[in-house]
Amino acid sequence: MRTFISGIPTPKPALFFSRAARDQAVIFDPACAPLLRPVVDRESLQPWYTPTGERWLLTLPHGYSQRLGINSFADLVRHHPGLQRHLREYADDPEPYWWELPAAATAVLTAPTPRICIGDGDQVCLSWDAGQAVVLAPVRMVAPADHLTLALLASTKGKQMIRQAHDTFTLPPVPTAIGGRLAELAAQAVTMAHERHTLSREFARRLLADFGPPGSTLSPLLERWWELEFRDLLAEVARALRNPIPEPFQPFWLARHTEGRARYYTLTAEIAALEAAIDEIVHPLWPEELP
Repeated sequence: MRTFISGIPTPKPALFFSRAARDQAVIFDPACAPLLRPVVDRESLQPWYTPTGERWLLTLPHGYSQRLGINSFADLVRHHPGLQRHLREYADDPEPYWWELPAAATAVLTAPTPRICIGDGDQVCLSWDAGQAVVLAPVRMVAPADHLTLALLASTKGKQMIRQAHDTFTLPPVPTAIGGRLAELAAQAVTMAHERHTLSREFARRLLADFGPPGSTLSPLLERWWELEFRDLLAEVARALRNPIPEPFQPFWLARHTEGRARYYTLTAEIAALEAAIDEIVHPLWPEELP
């Protein structure tokens, strides 16, 4: 029997850092790096692979300050000067040790890797995490995990079980030969989802770097550039970034957009085929009627 680890209850706003604020803190004080970890929540969770996002969390565990003799905000920033710039506006918070996470966060903070992050709801979403992400409720995790467990849970029957389960769950027995194949399929799905994200991110970054004025961001349509026909991409770049793609450069961007779209949809189809293959193998392993 395995146990679901519940995500961290919503932390104080002061403890969230943007990626830029996190990078600034670490540059100023490299010892801050392990204290700031990327966040996975319901909005950022993606199937199979969830990239490191823009939100980071200060993850000082309950009791951290007392162990180090930190009794005030001034003590905290003497130990970790990189945190001062971001946290100083909250320095007058009267709550003791407000910079720490509650005891309920300990299980997430100390969970071994790799892990499976699980978003509940009508559409259960599962993602592989081999890094140090922290999950926020209602996202849960299973840790430690392996690709076989990921395959079983990501199947249609596995998701049905997740919707019905509360704190614990039991996986069906799997013959060794079948287990190896399932683990391989799940690992391939993670790799392809990673490639798909990298493809979408790099095209978007290049678009913003070449045509975005300083401080600008991509519109929701440009973030999902693969859904646009090229003529619509041209129009949206001109509208959202106020900097149209010059005509001499349009053939380059047409070729890049065409190639990127084709690869994106190929990867999407291959992931769907892997999911179908996992389902076909896994379905007979689960009982017909889940408890």
